[in-house]
Parts: sequence; structure tokens; C-alpha cells
Amino acid sequence: MAGSYASFGASVALFGVAVSLVSYFALFSVPFTALGVACVIIGLSALSLPEQPVPKRAVRSLLQGAALSIESLLEEFDVRERAVYLPPMEGLVTAYVPLSHDGRRPTAEEVRAAPRRVVTEAGGVPILTLFPPGAEVARAAELGEGQTVEDALSYLLVDVTELCSSVRAAEGDGGFIVEMKGVKEKTEAARYASSLGTIPTSLAACALAMLTGRPVTLEREESDGRRALAQVRLL
Repeated sequence: MAGSYASFGASVALFGVAVSLVSYFALFSVPFTALGVACVIIGLSALSLPEQPVPKRAVRSLLQGAALSIESLLEEFDVRERAVYLPPMEGLVTAYVPLSHDGRRPTAEEVRAAPRRVVTEAGGVPILTLFPPGAEVARAAELGEGQTVEDALSYLLVDVTELCSSVRAAEGDGGFIVEMKGVKEKTEAARYASSLGTIPTSLAACALAMLTGRPVTLEREESDGRRALAQVRLL
């Protein structure tokens, strides 16, 4: 994005200089001269934009802090089940975790019809409703337009947040296998990681729920420190 700002600003500024000079000295046109000066101002404004408005390290720290906050809720309710990520409701991906330990899960329709509370009941199952830390990041990234799943995940996890150095995604077995290399952040919240996945995987699950329009859940996740492999199932 920084390169785009710079190239756009330089192009518009140079165009404005050319238009201003030709209009003033050759065409003697005040309106076209004013147009050229306006283009110069716009170009210089674009050149002055910061290369990185929000430092990626700060974004990762905010995600980590949000995960720790959710960790306290998971601990309080003794959550043991895997979370289910639902496609955007009012623009944001939401997640729910069953609070019962008998394996029962409500359907996505039952969750959507349930009262909008942190702790509620859907389909006769008590659930904890959450906004995953990556939900807003995924929405702000505007994923989906002309992107493959792998391209979208790479843009989100590598370019936007730098949570890892590369991402590969393959569809199969009713979901996606996501491989992340050069993972930089470890999720300090153990219960969060076991339910919603590590932060990179949680962010990937948010993106997959957005891209597919279907509920998703983390089937399994393996990590050897710098490489993580996650299996995300479509429901």
C-alpha cells in the first residue's frame, strides 16, 4: 500500500505540474492552471501519507490482548468444546462455544435466532457467544473480491498482520488444510488456543467463514514452533 501511495502521489503531482505550466504559459487558461495546481496538492498529500498507518506489530499485540481477555471468559465457564465460527452477522464474524460437555451443538440457524447475549441458549444448548479478535481485522481487509482462498489468507496473515511468512491452503475432506510457515506469534492463552485455535489459525477461520459463507470449526492444529498446520472443517 505504501508503494501505491507513493506512485500515485508522484504521478498526480507530475501531471499537475505539467498541466499548470502548459495552461499558464501556453494556453493562458486560469481554470486549467488551477486544475493543475489542485493535482499537485493532491499528489503531494498522497506522498505525505505514512508508509504504515498502523504498525503491524501493534495489530498483533492487540490481537494477543483480545485473546487473553477471551481466555478469562473461557476459564470462567470451563469451556472445553471447539468453537464454531459463523459467517458475518451485521458485518462481523461471530463464534459460539457450547457450554455443555455432552457433545451437543445447536445449528447455525438456532444460534442466529437466539437472543444476542454473551451467554444464551440455542436449540436447548447453553452457549457462549464471542466476537473473535480477528473478526474486525478480517472485515477491514475486505476479502473475497477476485481472490482465491489461498490469496485471501496470504493477504490477511502475511501482508496485513505479518503473523507468518507464507500461507498455503488446500480444499478437501469437507474443509480446508491451511499451512502457515514462519509463524511469529505464540498464543499465550492456552484455553483460547484449544477452543478457537492459535491467533493465526483463529484469524484464518474468521476469513474462511467470510469467504465460504458457511460455519467453520477447527478440526485439529499441529505446530512445531515456526510451522503450523490447521484443518478447518466446513459445517
